[in-house]
Amino acid sequence: MKKIGFFNKNLFLYGGLKKEEFNSIYTLIMEGNVSLASKTSIWLVILGVFFLALNFLLGANNLLAYWVLIIGGIGMTIIGRHIKKPTGIPALIYCYAFILVVIAYGMVLSIQPSNSNSPSTSIVVFLALMPLTVTDKPYRMGIVMLCSTLVYILISYSTKSSSAFRTDIMNTATFAVIGFLFYLRLTHRNVKEVFYWVQAIESERIKEEAKVAEKANRAKSVFLANMSHEIRTPMNAIIGMNEMILRENSDKAIEKYALDIHSAGRTLLSIINNILDLSKIESGKMELNPVEYGFSSVLNDLVNMTMKKAEDKGLEYILEAAPSIPSVLFGDEIRIRQIILNLINNAIKYTHKGTVRIDVSFDTENEKLKISVSDTGIGIRPEDMNRLFDSFQRLDENKNRNIEGTGLGLNIAKQLAVMMGGDVEVSSEYEKGSTFTATMVQKVINPEPIGNFAENLTKLQKERDTYKPTLIAPDAKVLVVDDSDMNLAVIKGLLKKTKIQVTTAESGDECLELIKSKSFDIVLLDQMMPGKTGIETLKIIKENRLAENTPIIALTADAVMEAREAYLKEGFTDYLSKPILYQELEEMLRKYLNPCLMKESEESENSAGFKENVNVLTEEAEKPVMLVICDSTESLKKIKETISDKYKGVYVRTEEQAQKYLLNHKVDFIIRDGEL
Repeated sequence: MKKIGFFNKNLFLYGGLKKEEFNSIYTLIMEGNVSLASKTSIWLVILGVFFLALNFLLGANNLLAYWVLIIGGIGMTIIGRHIKKPTGIPALIYCYAFILVVIAYGMVLSIQPSNSNSPSTSIVVFLALMPLTVTDKPYRMGIVMLCSTLVYILISYSTKSSSAFRTDIMNTATFAVIGFLFYLRLTHRNVKEVFYWVQAIESERIKEEAKVAEKANRAKSVFLANMSHEIRTPMNAIIGMNEMILRENSDKAIEKYALDIHSAGRTLLSIINNILDLSKIESGKMELNPVEYGFSSVLNDLVNMTMKKAEDKGLEYILEAAPSIPSVLFGDEIRIRQIILNLINNAIKYTHKGTVRIDVSFDTENEKLKISVSDTGIGIRPEDMNRLFDSFQRLDENKNRNIEGTGLGLNIAKQLAVMMGGDVEVSSEYEKGSTFTATMVQKVINPEPIGNFAENLTKLQKERDTYKPTLIAPDAKVLVVDDSDMNLAVIKGLLKKTKIQVTTAESGDECLELIKSKSFDIVLLDQMMPGKTGIETLKIIKENRLAENTPIIALTADAVMEAREAYLKEGFTDYLSKPILYQELEEMLRKYLNPCLMKESEESENSAGFKENVNVLTEEAEKPVMLVICDSTESLKKIKETISDKYKGVYVRTEEQAQKYLLNHKVDFIIRDGEL
C-alpha cells in the first residue's frame, strides 16, 4: 500500500489501496452503504415530519424544505427494500440519491425568502458532511460534490443579494474543499479497516482449512504407510515362497507360472514401495541416508534390472557412461538407484519400438551426477507437461490404459532429486520420444575414474545370443555373495547350464556363516556391500582360516586397468568385473575349479570325439599321465608349470577324488603333496 500523500493517485482513485485490493472489498463497502442509506431514510421522514409540524405551529410560511425530506425519505425507504444486490449500478445510484436528497433539502432551505439578503450556512454544512455517510471511490464523490457546489452557487447567484452571494461563494468553496479532504482521510481509514478485516478473516479461514487439510493429509499418510507395511508382509512371503518353487521345481509349465507370479509380485511390491515413499515425503518423514558407494556397482545393478526388459520388448538398449566418472561417491545410494530406475523403467514402459538410451556423466566442478534417459516412445503432449510430475497422474489415459503403473514414479523421482540438491527436467515431442534428465549433488570420495564401463556392456550384448557354455561341472560347488538379488539371479542364470551347484548369500555375515558350515570350490565375493564389504569379509576369512585353499574371486564393477592388481594385493585370488560376461565367467571357473570336477559339454563331446575328462591339459595322447594330489592352489600351479611339457597332468585336491578318478583311468605317476 502506498503512503498517503496529496499526489498519491491511489488515494483519489481507491481510497489509498491498490485497485485489486479495493475491488476485493468493494462488495462489502457497498453492502454497508446500502444498509446505512436504507436505515437512515426512515429517520429523514421522521425529522421532516417533526420540523414540518413545528414550523407549522410557529406560523412559518415556507415548508417546502421539509417536504423534500419527507418525500425523499419515503422514496429512499421504499427503494432500499428492493435493492437485492449491493453491487452494480442500481446500488451505486441509490447511495448517491440518498446524499442528493439531503443536499436538496439544504438548498431549498437556504433559498427561502428570509435568507435572500444573508449568506446561508446550512447548504455548506450539508455539502461538507453528507458525503461522509457513503464510502465510494473518492474521485466519484469529488465529482458529485463539485457539481452540487456549482448548482448551489448558481441558485445563490439568482436568488440572493450580491453581498450574500459573495459570502456564499467563499463559504461554499472553503467548506467543500475542507469536507472533501476530510472525506479522503475518512475513506482511507474506512477502506483500510475493511481490507485488513477481510484479510484477517481470510487468513483465519486459510489457517482452518490448512489445519483440516493437514489433518486429512496426515491421516492419509498414516493410512498409506500402515497399509503399505501390512501388505508388504504377505507380499514378501508370496515372493519368497515363489522363489522356492522356482528353485525346486522341474516342471516347465509350473516354472512359467512361477515366473509370472515373480514378475507380478515385483511389480506390486514396487507400487507398494512408491506409495510408502510418497506418504513419507508428504508427511516430511523422508530422510536421506548418505553412504560411500561405488558408482559402477550401481550402474551394473541397473543394467541387470532393466536391459532384459528392453530386449524382451525388442528395444535397442544403449548405455553411455563417461569413463571419467569418479569411482566412489557419497550419497544415498538406494535413492540414486530408485531415481534412475524409475526413469529407465518409464522409458521402457512407454516405448514400443526403437531405442532406450542412458547417458551418464559427472560435473566435477559442481559435484553433480547427471543421468539422461532418452527414448523413441509415445512422447508427451505440450498441454500435459505441467501435470507430468503430479501425484497419481497418468497422461493420455485412453491411449495408455494397458500400461501398468500408478503415476507416482516421476513425482517421487523429482522430489528425491530436489532433496539431493538437483532436479528432474524433461523435453519431449509428442509421438516421437522424450528425454528425462536427473541431476543430483554427490560428494566425491575417490576421484579415480570408473573406466570404460560401457565397453563391457557392449561385449555382453554381443555375446548374449551367440555364446553358449561348454563347461559342465555338476559336482562343483560355488558360493556367490552379492547384496543385489538381481545380480545373484544373473549369475545363477549364467551357470544354470553348467549344472554347477550354486549357493547364494546377500551379505558378508551370511557368507561367513555358510563358509563355516560348508566347503566350496570357488567363492565369488562382491566388493561393495552394506555392512561388511568384500575386503572386510575376506580379511575375516583369512584371519580365521575358514577357506584356506578355496579361490576367492572379487566381483566388482570397477573397470579401471589397475583394479585387478589392487584386489590381488588385498588377498583375492582373482578379479571379475561387472557386467559379467559368459565367456569370462567360464574362463575363471576353468582356471580355478579342480579339473576333476569338470567335463566338456555334450555338444563338444559329439563334435570332438569321445572325451570323458578335460583334466588332461595337453593334446599329445602319447605323453605319460601324472596324477597330482594337492590341496594347495599355489602348489598345483607350480607343479602344472613344471610338468606341462612332459606329462599329461590330472589335478585333484583329496585322496577321495583321486581314488574316484583311478577307478576308470590309468596313470603312470602319482604325486602327493608335491612329492613323487
